[in-house]
Amino acid sequence: MSNTKWLRRALLGGVAVSVMATGAQADELDALKAQLEALQARVNQLEAQPAANSQLPEGASFITFTRGTEATADWNTSRVGDAVPSDRGFTIAITPTADLPAPVHEVTVSGYVKGDVIYDFNQDLGNAFSFTAITDDPDSAEHIRLHAEQSRFRIKSRSDTSIGQIRTLIEGDFWGGDFRLRHAWGEWDMTPNLTLGVGRYWRNFMSLITGISTVDFNGPIGLIGTSRNNQVRLTYHDGPMEFAVSIEDPTGDSSQGVGNDLLTSAIVAGTEGSSITTSFAFANASDNLPDLNARWQYSAPGGWEFLVSGVLRNFHTDGDLGGNGDSALGWAVQGAMNFNLGDIATLTTSVMYGDGIGNYLYGSSYGAYVDLDGDIKTIEGLGVFAGLSFDVTEATTFNVGWGWAKMNSSDTRKAADLYGQELNREIMSVHANIMWQPVREMRLGWEVIWADRKYRDGGHLVLNEEDEIIDQASGSNEHGDAWRAQFGAWFFF
Repeated sequence: MSNTKWLRRALLGGVAVSVMATGAQADELDALKAQLEALQARVNQLEAQPAANSQLPEGASFITFTRGTEATADWNTSRVGDAVPSDRGFTIAITPTADLPAPVHEVTVSGYVKGDVIYDFNQDLGNAFSFTAITDDPDSAEHIRLHAEQSRFRIKSRSDTSIGQIRTLIEGDFWGGDFRLRHAWGEWDMTPNLTLGVGRYWRNFMSLITGISTVDFNGPIGLIGTSRNNQVRLTYHDGPMEFAVSIEDPTGDSSQGVGNDLLTSAIVAGTEGSSITTSFAFANASDNLPDLNARWQYSAPGGWEFLVSGVLRNFHTDGDLGGNGDSALGWAVQGAMNFNLGDIATLTTSVMYGDGIGNYLYGSSYGAYVDLDGDIKTIEGLGVFAGLSFDVTEATTFNVGWGWAKMNSSDTRKAADLYGQELNREIMSVHANIMWQPVREMRLGWEVIWADRKYRDGGHLVLNEEDEIIDQASGSNEHGDAWRAQFGAWFFF
């Protein structure tokens, strides 16, 4: 009897367990069914949405945004001391899928806000240290100014195409109070070693490797004068070597107030003691040929760099525009070197010389002038620079630069006296500063500048009542120097 009871209880227990298991399986099936229904609803929702990348190239995925501008950092478009840190700004890219080796297109946006506090000890020399504003005027006084006009905005792009990489640069600042175009440049790698560039960019004659970081916008004397120009350039590059030739606008960058570099303004003069005046108009300059520039550059192991550049230019007056027609050839050459001093300092030097060098040299007034016979006379010029940048700490740099520009005294005297203008004869400058960059987002600089200027204060012509030249009153050689202290703060975005 007891065995029968035990068997009955065992059977009942087994039935109970089976029922419970069946209930649990039913609950799991219900849960799985609910999940499948949710997934199907999500798929239906995604299929109903338009394809986000339907307009992108085949094999590319969504647009991405990343911090920094490393995508175009290997394309150096900045001169010494003027670069924006590559981890600032941001990059917009069409990100590749696994089928593509690199992004189809990348755009980097960067720049900075810069504020300046300037104190002139002798006379007001402007937002940038103006060497031509230095005079021997004893009535000049101290002056303070604050501005933020050097603030800059830059957009660079890089596109890999079936015919080679294409790059663009658009950059501007607020110098002069309004937004000003600095660069509008495009490059195409026609072959792995040959690049075509068109637009507004640094002059090919210019050395991007020469100079020091300065708080002052213009920097030392004796370096490049008008630094940007409209041009067409062809560059051959092979490893550390680069050779480039270009044809460029003969006037230089008009946004910097440079004319055609040929002194042809009308002369206004009068007889002594009378109001009789006359004008000799030589304003018949005609830019009929572009400037031809060539540059060779080599980066040696250990941080040593070498550069040689040259320019040929044509000064021209057209008889159809009035006066005599004449042409004169101007030229200039430059040599520059950077020496790495034990990875703690860099010595940078350059020398440039030319006849008709004009606005290629910072410190020159004109490249040529027209004399009373209507003939073009070129003006010789020499520029020398030496600078040292010393790394005090990882965040602090000490920089000092000396520059000198010398114009031919005879040419300068004749042109100044003929046209009654102030023309530079000789200028020397010294920039010394400390740059501190505790973080990548900010840089602070403290700078002292001194310059000495020798110039010719032009005379005038003496005429009779028939407007005939009876004498020429000579001008005088003048001299002045000036000091400036400046603080600058860069905030990179």
